[in-house]
Amino acid sequence: MKWLRTLVIFDQGNIVSNQDWESIHQAFVRSIESIDSPTGSGRLVLRRKTYVPESKQWNRNGVGFLRNRFLEHIVQKEGWKAEGEVDLQNLQEKPELQLYPSLEPYAEPITSSFGAFDFVTTTEGGLRVAIEWETGNISSSHRSLNKLSIVLAANKIQVGVLILPSRNLYEHLTDRIGNIGELSPYLEMWKRMGETVEHGLLAIAVVEHDELTDDQTFPYLKVGKDGRAGEGKTKRNAPNPKPKKESS
Repeated sequence: MKWLRTLVIFDQGNIVSNQDWESIHQAFVRSIESIDSPTGSGRLVLRRKTYVPESKQWNRNGVGFLRNRFLEHIVQKEGWKAEGEVDLQNLQEKPELQLYPSLEPYAEPITSSFGAFDFVTTTEGGLRVAIEWETGNISSSHRSLNKLSIVLAANKIQVGVLILPSRNLYEHLTDRIGNIGELSPYLEMWKRMGETVEHGLLAIAVVEHDELTDDQTFPYLKVGKDGRAGEGKTKRNAPNPKPKKESS
């Protein structure tokens, strides 16, 4: 798999000059580049998406395999240790709002949680790091960056990284998987959120396949619950699925 670029959304405290950040970056880039298919080939070759006229849907690759290989390498080969979850409970305080038209103070009940990060560790230099590998739809990418920003502002972590497909890779992965193309209009918003952070860095790493193949005997990567896979399976199994407009 190819690492294309790392976008530093904000960096409060000049963490990019820290030797720990350089080590973090090298480790996750090596872990990205270790992902291959077929396993042992040294390259990530993916079956190109194909249209299925009978179901009016597209066959694409799942992303769970990619995430699992990344986590496997960063633990087994890079020697990182997963250190559990970040305590997010006290971060979910109800802000005081107003009701309209009464203008009475009001606190909306919190009925959902942030959820855990894919990987959390602490470097030798003491930097607390959280990494997310996107396996959900585009709204999941927004939630991941919001969560990372909030936790950075609370100084629960000092480095937050979200790993996302490029637009070219996205086309051949599960329908509507989170990707840098659809996040790009909102990067300024997260950059501004960095003003609330005293000491922390938020980054996005963009990744891509090495090669596409049209070989019909080459298997697609298994699709799980990533992106809108569940919705796609439902449509494919429907007796008379409606046509779906495919973006170019």
